[in-house]
Amino acid sequence: MRPDGQVSVALDEYPDTYYGQNVDVVGSIAAPGNRNTAAVVPLSAAGYPTWSTALTLPSNSSFAYRHLKKNPDGTITWQSDPNRSCTTPASGAVTHNDSWR
Repeated sequence: MRPDGQVSVALDEYPDTYYGQNVDVVGSIAAPGNRNTAAVVPLSAAGYPTWSTALTLPSNSSFAYRHLKKNPDGTITWQSDPNRSCTTPASGAVTHNDSWR
């Protein structure tokens, strides 16, 4: 475990997107926006077609999250239900490879 009780959580998403769209994540805890669409965490398209982000979160914790696409006109396309979930390990890192649904 890191001295600060935090672990790394990588979220990778594989959505179909078009130029100008962005992919974000929002979750049930503070780091990924606390269910607030104004506080989403953007994913990077640097590894396109994989969109990804890395979060530093408390170890041994659970949260729900959902990906969304922000369209150039500002509208949002949500991933379908149900929310995804993550339980962080006691130490180290975890990666979630999600396919858009």
